[in-house]
Amino acid sequence: MKITRLRSKLLLGATAMGIVMALTSMLAVSWVISGQYLNQSNALLEKASKIINEDLTDRKNNQLIASRQLAMQKNLGSTIWYLSQYQQADVNREMLFVTYQQLVKDTYKTGRVARLSEIFIYDSKGRLVTFALFDSSGELVGFVEHNPEPVFQVAMLKEGEELNRNNLRAMNSVAKIGFQFSGPLPQQESVHYAVVNGELAIESQVPIMGEAFDPGSGRQEIKQLGLVVTVQPIAQAFVDQLSRLTDTRINVFTTQGYSSGNLPAYRVPNVQAVDKIPALNEVKIEGELYYQSLIPLYSGTRLAGTIAVLNSRELVRKNTWEMIETLGLIALASLLLMLPFSWYLAVSISHPLTVLSRVFLGVASGRETLDHELGELEKRRGDELGDLTRSFIAMNDAVKQKIQQINEINASLEDKIDQRTRELRLANNELTKLATHDVLTGLPNRQLVSDRLVQALTAARRDKAHLALMFIDLDEFKPVNDTYGHDVGDLLLKEVAKRIHGCIRESDTVSRVGGDEFIVLLPIIEAGGDAGEVAEKIRLALNQPFELAGYKLRISSSIGIAIYPEHGIDESTLLKNADTAMYDAKNNGRNTVRLFQPVT
Repeated sequence: MKITRLRSKLLLGATAMGIVMALTSMLAVSWVISGQYLNQSNALLEKASKIINEDLTDRKNNQLIASRQLAMQKNLGSTIWYLSQYQQADVNREMLFVTYQQLVKDTYKTGRVARLSEIFIYDSKGRLVTFALFDSSGELVGFVEHNPEPVFQVAMLKEGEELNRNNLRAMNSVAKIGFQFSGPLPQQESVHYAVVNGELAIESQVPIMGEAFDPGSGRQEIKQLGLVVTVQPIAQAFVDQLSRLTDTRINVFTTQGYSSGNLPAYRVPNVQAVDKIPALNEVKIEGELYYQSLIPLYSGTRLAGTIAVLNSRELVRKNTWEMIETLGLIALASLLLMLPFSWYLAVSISHPLTVLSRVFLGVASGRETLDHELGELEKRRGDELGDLTRSFIAMNDAVKQKIQQINEINASLEDKIDQRTRELRLANNELTKLATHDVLTGLPNRQLVSDRLVQALTAARRDKAHLALMFIDLDEFKPVNDTYGHDVGDLLLKEVAKRIHGCIRESDTVSRVGGDEFIVLLPIIEAGGDAGEVAEKIRLALNQPFELAGYKLRISSSIGIAIYPEHGIDESTLLKNADTAMYDAKNNGRNTVRLFQPVT
């Protein structure tokens, strides 16, 4: 009876110890895993916030560049001045309409290329001249005649359609558009966040400068002749794109409340949290908890809006509980395997003790013959020790075999990790190329040629050397697309890229920056004449016939050149002056090369 109680105690003790160790280990591992999931959620939100900030910065830069290009377009200032001076006079109405038509076309093109929602051009008195609105319902463009009362001339254009008298209709008012700019015209360019039509948006304002006659001095003077205003909403398309990219949910707020996002039920952000800008906080939306990171967007020092990046806390808790359940099953299986071993251990210990107890009792009672008990003890001892020895040997062999299997699995996993690392490196290189090169021609895109121009300017300043920048625009490329189709147009662009590349050195860069426009960077030249020779070589190469898809095509090109440091000492000035020289070539018969000529 006593031996039975001892065996039961040993069995219960081993089982209880196993349960305590399993629960302790499971709780410790669960705490660690829960912390890891929380840290992963925090890291995910930080990474998503960084991606969103980078995307917003790119959007602001691109929008400002597009506005600058339109504002600095040759003759834009004089065109606006001409319209403001003569639209009320008795002048050729056909000439006025053609002028308006070209101005609307330039405004519409800039808005399309920059993917804006609204673009307006005002004259020096703040009166609206031309406009273009882009939304899902269509593309609304037009101009305003202020003779004698302001009247909208409006057209709803389809893709590829151009403005003409047939699609224009006069209107006294247009929704969301006013005749006059509110307040004085800004004299400095800016790009900032604003609330436009109830939505958070990026708004840019760029003054239009140009020469105009000053009655006071009787001379032509440089003054502000107008203003370009562009608007790009931070709308649902922005939210959907970055939500897919960051694997989070995103809500955009104005200071008045919800603007757009994945969770419409979340209407107003925590303003106090925005001011403190916490790394991570929690918010409850329709009974569900989310980890949240808030990105404040300022217009100067004034808060214009907020972007909330959200990751479901329930998802984190679900993942944690799934891991805890898995650990619990492992612990239960371990206990079930341990019970037979505990039973065997208890029996193997209690049985020899039973024999020893009989031996001790026999000695205490004065029995002289103990051969049976000693023989049984010797027999049992030999069997148990042999079994125990063989068990340990078998267990050791099994452990070695498992270790070998684990090592083989580890080696296989390392090979797979190396393979996946190589594949990821190749994929990353491909993504880098897609981000910095034109998809159609394989040439560097605007971003890459801009980086190389900055590097070339740094080297030229250091070495006191010269460099050249060319703008190349194909003449009459649109008729090729209209006549032979975009497939032939794409083949032509690829062949043009090859011919230009064949005219330059390995150290030079040729880039396609959009449509039929190319940039060539010559980072080292001896004199301005060298750039002219290269440009003439390119012009002659592009004059040669192209045989594509069974057609024989001919095109020409207009090329503008700007030289560092004569025509500019920074990136934006060189780009602007090369573009100006190219338009000078366009306006002087095309199929020619023009070196930038500063205005004196």
